[in-house]
Amino acid sequence: MKILALILTVAASTTVLAGSASADEKRGFGCRYESSVDKSELNARAPNYTLRGILEEYRLRWDAADARAQCKAFAEGKAYEIGCRRGRRDWDAIAAMVPDKMWDMSRAEAKPFLNKLKEEDDGYKAAIDYCRDVGAVEKSWSR
Repeated sequence: MKILALILTVAASTTVLAGSASADEKRGFGCRYESSVDKSELNARAPNYTLRGILEEYRLRWDAADARAQCKAFAEGKAYEIGCRRGRRDWDAIAAMVPDKMWDMSRAEAKPFLNKLKEEDDGYKAAIDYCRDVGAVEKSWSR
């Protein structure tokens, strides 16, 4: 009986410690000294350099929406995934964001569209500011 009580005490202590460690862990969407870009996905999906740039711009918008959703889940106490997104992105959804007409354009035809996308707000800063506000990422974290 004493052994069972000891085992339960140790198990409870371990659970509390594990919970504390995860609560104190450093969270962010970076990939630890590596690029977060899935270059193989960009290269496989885009037929030219300009379209890769366009796809990358839509990837940033997808990342912003995903970051906000994950941080909202964190704030609501739901399951969340805050970490490096490389290998976890929904590239079919990202590619679907690109207007159909873009896929058949030459680099020269697509360039003005890419420039316009680069000038627009991709929403990422606002998403990370929200994540900071709810405590989901460190105050000092940036992309």
